[in-house]
Amino acid sequence: MSAGLGLSLIDRAVKESFASRCTKDDLERIRQYFLSKGAFRCLYCGSENPTRWDHLHAVSRGGDTVPGNLVPACQRCDDSKQDKDVNEWAKGNAKHRPPLEALARIEAEIRAYQSHFSHEPKEFEAKLSAGDLAKYKRFRQEIEVLREHLKTEGLLK
Repeated sequence: MSAGLGLSLIDRAVKESFASRCTKDDLERIRQYFLSKGAFRCLYCGSENPTRWDHLHAVSRGGDTVPGNLVPACQRCDDSKQDKDVNEWAKGNAKHRPPLEALARIEAEIRAYQSHFSHEPKEFEAKLSAGDLAKYKRFRQEIEVLREHLKTEGLLK
């Protein structure tokens, strides 16, 4: 693992500490929602037996692990999407992404799903209290100091 990736993972872990988390019962409600729509499949490519829960709004961007933000995904789609929203992923240059002609269907399914669970994504900093935002900004300053130190020592490009 590179030092830069390590710093990014630390940042994500800190952001996740501020995020809401669902329970096993919530995951079952999500699964039942998708089963009621016909089948439990990857939302993006339709493959059977998805093995992951993808965050529509990535944790690194402020997404919570809650109903309305988690969708079933296969490993290939989840890995390809990374921290992008569906639109930028589909219109980007990722090797495995949904075809543009599928984008309207996917977005419509997402809107219906989020509406069902009354979920509206918010950017990370907009979710924080003034005190938590100040705490996070101090943390980010420390990470940047460490990043610069690693660059100075030739351990990070």
